[in-house]
Amino acid sequence: MTRAGGTRAALLDAALAVFDERTYGDTPVAVVAERAGVSVGTLYRYFPSKEALGNAVYRLWKQRLGERLAAERSAGASYASTFAAMFRTFVGFAAEHPAAFAFLELQQHESYLDVDSRTASTSIDETAVQFVTEGQKAGEIRSGDPHMLVALVYGALVGLIKARRGGLRLTDDDLAAAQAATWALLDIRSQAE
Repeated sequence: MTRAGGTRAALLDAALAVFDERTYGDTPVAVVAERAGVSVGTLYRYFPSKEALGNAVYRLWKQRLGERLAAERSAGASYASTFAAMFRTFVGFAAEHPAAFAFLELQQHESYLDVDSRTASTSIDETAVQFVTEGQKAGEIRSGDPHMLVALVYGALVGLIKARRGGLRLTDDDLAAAQAATWALLDIRSQAE
């Protein structure tokens, strides 16, 4: 018999895999239960609805991404080097967990997301805004609305990751160039150009 944590984890893993294959909207809970090797009744003991299951998957992966990004903030590091570390972490996370990244990206504005899921998402956004705001005060990041600057960087990162998932091959030099180009969106030295 599977331990409770094992069953819950198996359901979350199965849900992510099936959501990636079929999309969240096209996934019946019976398919998730079958993939996890449990009955539908067992799934409902852990998650009272498909929405609860989707929220649990969303929060799990948002929290994992957020923890990895937060670990890159180190005292005394320049904003450019911190950004480079965060860039590598974000791109690395997407490469290591492509189904999770795709799910997070596709579901971030869906109406079924509950307060806790939206809070997990907002927490990452606010960390990025805080990074930009602090960098502006330190004179390392260009002026401008921090939310707008974060949106520009996020759009560049997501576009790069989607292109990689679509088959674009990038060498380490290509990734370094992409990181430098993305940093240029924030770098105060690029503002005058």
